[in-house]
Amino acid sequence: MSSKKDTTQSVASTVEDRQKTVAYANSLLGERTDTYVNSTKIEKRIEEIKSMVGEVLEHGSAGWLSPALAQSHAWLVSQGIPDDDATSIVQRASEGSGIDRETLHQRLFETFLARLPSCALPPRRESGQRAVIALIGPTGVGKTTTIAKLATRFRLQQGRRVALITADTYRIAAVDQLQKYAELVDASFYVASTKQQMRDTIASIQDVDVVLIDTAGRSRTDVDRIQETGEIVAVAEPTERHLVLSAATSLTATRRAADSFMVTNCDRVIVTKLDEAVSFGEIITVLSELQLPVSWCTNGQDVSANIEPAKMERLVKSLLPAGCIA
Repeated sequence: MSSKKDTTQSVASTVEDRQKTVAYANSLLGERTDTYVNSTKIEKRIEEIKSMVGEVLEHGSAGWLSPALAQSHAWLVSQGIPDDDATSIVQRASEGSGIDRETLHQRLFETFLARLPSCALPPRRESGQRAVIALIGPTGVGKTTTIAKLATRFRLQQGRRVALITADTYRIAAVDQLQKYAELVDASFYVASTKQQMRDTIASIQDVDVVLIDTAGRSRTDVDRIQETGEIVAVAEPTERHLVLSAATSLTATRRAADSFMVTNCDRVIVTKLDEAVSFGEIITVLSELQLPVSWCTNGQDVSANIEPAKMERLVKSLLPAGCIA
């Protein structure tokens, strides 16, 4: 209820400001432009009008929207969509006249869907080619847990032969953790923390359908180690390089991480921790900006269940649930 009231007040305030500006301009235009009003005075008042118009515009473009559109804009901003993006999306979705709220909701859905990248299909069993899948990304996004989920899916659910490689020898107990996962799903396990070790390991692995490579999490500011990670992964000649991003991370942090890790030549994205996200606008914004195909989404800690191939429709439905535009 408070958002409706705030939106109405914002619109009313903007209309009132515009009316005051127009009234003042009319009063000036009604004055005689002779000896009673010299050129300096006219110029001064023109500057005043410019300043007043600028103040009105600063209320934001949302103030010029109808109540339904302004409510849609407010909802998107509350969900983490940047203000300028929200305004542009709402205006695009509302093109035409006299659309009802149900139509507006559908158009917003379609507009977001058009902005998002495609989905990358999982490696096909029938291809006959060994899939080498590397996961890369910042610390704390859930790379190792995601590796375990993928291993469970490929090995236990699909019966493929799986090998796990960890390049993470920095994090305490990381090697032991992944080795236990490998034992759990009956997969072979290797450690390769240098380029030469990775080269030798890849060459030694035989009769495997899927190779999953876990890498050390890096701070987005640690440029040298991010580059090192990219070089170690490149030696494995992966068929897929996934940038792992958490939906529970802020827009600013996710943007910076994505920018830092692009040097590793990631060609698709995995979105983790959907169950921990307060809202979905921030991860949707980053995916729209990156335009890399999205492969998998995870939504919990259960390694046997909480992962599925990405579906952009589900993300958008989470952003725009039924009734969000009341």
